[in-house]
Amino acid sequence: MALCFWVTIFAVLSAALAISVSIPKEVYEVARGDNVTIPCNFKSTLVLSQIKVLSVHWARLGKNPEDPASKILDYYYPSNELDINAKYEGRVGFVSKPETGDVSIYLSKVTLEDNGFVECAVNIAKDNVGVNTHATNLLVLVAPSKPLCSLEGKAEYGQDIRLKCFSEEGSPPPIYKWTNYDVRNTLRPDPPKSKQENGMMTLVNVSLDTSGFFICTSSNKIRSASCNITVAVMPPSMNIALTAGIIGAGVVALIVIAVAVYCCCCRNTGPPEEYEMEVPGEEKYDPKSKHLKNTKEYYDEDNEPRHNGDTYYDDGEEEEEENKRSRPPMIPPNKPRNMGHSDS
Repeated sequence: MALCFWVTIFAVLSAALAISVSIPKEVYEVARGDNVTIPCNFKSTLVLSQIKVLSVHWARLGKNPEDPASKILDYYYPSNELDINAKYEGRVGFVSKPETGDVSIYLSKVTLEDNGFVECAVNIAKDNVGVNTHATNLLVLVAPSKPLCSLEGKAEYGQDIRLKCFSEEGSPPPIYKWTNYDVRNTLRPDPPKSKQENGMMTLVNVSLDTSGFFICTSSNKIRSASCNITVAVMPPSMNIALTAGIIGAGVVALIVIAVAVYCCCCRNTGPPEEYEMEVPGEEKYDPKSKHLKNTKEYYDEDNEPRHNGDTYYDDGEEEEEENKRSRPPMIPPNKPRNMGHSDS
């Protein structure tokens, strides 16, 4: 019984004489670009006026336990020496005097790089029993950037397509939600068998009824942003490559035909045709011609005209007449004169 009493007394005294460091909240939220104060206090077994050596260390912890911590600042008392990491120069400092037990810091113009766990550690000479560190999560809030909407797949009857939505910025990571409207701009439920996951909406076996306006909203604790895309489902179209092949084949066929026609036309061209020299004034005989001919008068031996004026000829007569005309005209002989002979 006495032993238990003394063990209890020793535990109480050890707790009373131990150093303790505390941060009130586990998470501190701040919008990017704003200022924030991260409180931290310590208690010591020593009276504050009796503290001879004190050091305070603030650091940003790695995302993974095995990653090393990066220093924010170090402070040493009583020399009042302050060592600030160059990345935080001009943006960080103590809210009050550390030797008073308040080692809270302020951080201005917070960036996304400040996002993560930060740790406060206090070391006091001759007071190294207890818990001398405490950590908290600094959550830098960033409004989602305007998301980008895109479509993957062919919006044709019977096809499966995917609608994608993504914001490049946002802390905490934004949550995405798709809503859709028909062509009459009326809100409607998601199409059958559709699925939403991580900003992607999958549409299965689309049809004309799937056509409409799809809006994606990206939101977090600060605000939200949205984008939209129009889906117009069309009948299946011919393959572009096949269409191009058909057009190309048609063009080639036309070229071949044109070359063939040109070659055939060129084949009929030969040396120039030779012509007979015609006798001046001589008409060329055309056996097929049966047109009207103008003839001259001819006389027989009795000085009587055989023909006079225009005459029509048949084929045989034309040939005979042509032969006659090829000779110079004959001068009709004069009738013999009666010559008187006298017997005497």
